[in-house]
Amino acid sequence: MERILNDEEKIRRAEEIYSRRNNRNINLYDRNNNSKKRYIGSKIGFQILILLNLTMIIFCLQNRNYIFKEEFIEKIMLYEDKLNLKINSLINYQNDETLDMNDNIGSDANIENTILQDKANNEESKMVNPEEKKDEIVPNNEVVSSMSQMDIDVQNLKASYHLINPLEKGIVSSEFGSRESEYQNVKGYHTGIDLAAEKGTKIKSSFNGIVSLVSSEGDYGKHLKVRCNNVTLLYAHCSKILVKEGEMVSEGQEIAEVGSTGNSTGPHLHFEIRVDDRFVDPKKILNF
Repeated sequence: MERILNDEEKIRRAEEIYSRRNNRNINLYDRNNNSKKRYIGSKIGFQILILLNLTMIIFCLQNRNYIFKEEFIEKIMLYEDKLNLKINSLINYQNDETLDMNDNIGSDANIENTILQDKANNEESKMVNPEEKKDEIVPNNEVVSSMSQMDIDVQNLKASYHLINPLEKGIVSSEFGSRESEYQNVKGYHTGIDLAAEKGTKIKSSFNGIVSLVSSEGDYGKHLKVRCNNVTLLYAHCSKILVKEGEMVSEGQEIAEVGSTGNSTGPHLHFEIRVDDRFVDPKKILNF
């Protein structure tokens, strides 16, 4: 038989049941609440991450000229042309290898004879009387290349490209190479040639190529670069650019106007010729 509970036991039993039910409801509420908080928190964090990534991408696109150096961008653009040039050089080398085989054998023999002759001359010079050696002209035994790198670049340019003067009536105001100037903003080494002309004078493309850069930043002011293979021509301090980046231009086409923008002391065109990363004196290619 079921025991009959007194009033105190009934009250205690009721309080225990109420307490268990209340704790269970609280636990369920806490679990649901925590799950909702974690979900909301992760969703907000994911949205913030997306916004940060979009902001960084937009900033990089808008400020790409500041983030990447101009030289670095140019090297990337010239990579394909350099690769093509190396492939062509390998093809030409293979074609000429058979023709040059006999010449190479003869040149190797000449080199060997030259080395032996130099050794003999050195031994003989050691036996010369010091008094007789006073009036003797001592030869320079250092091997000096008959052609500099610029001479080689000039020779290749003349053989592979046809260039015209960018200005019909430009007066040379500053030569290529080392220079002295009373102006503090003028650099000591000139990487191109300056052609003085009236502001607005039309500048023509010196050869066929693609406009690899159009910019108005830096010491060059408004300037552009026209590239063909591994050769780049730079036109700087312009007052106006008449072409767009990525546009194909032909020899003699008007591409800009003379100005005095950037680090300039007067209206003129700063004209540069570059082979890869090497500067070439324009006067060795063109007559100004």
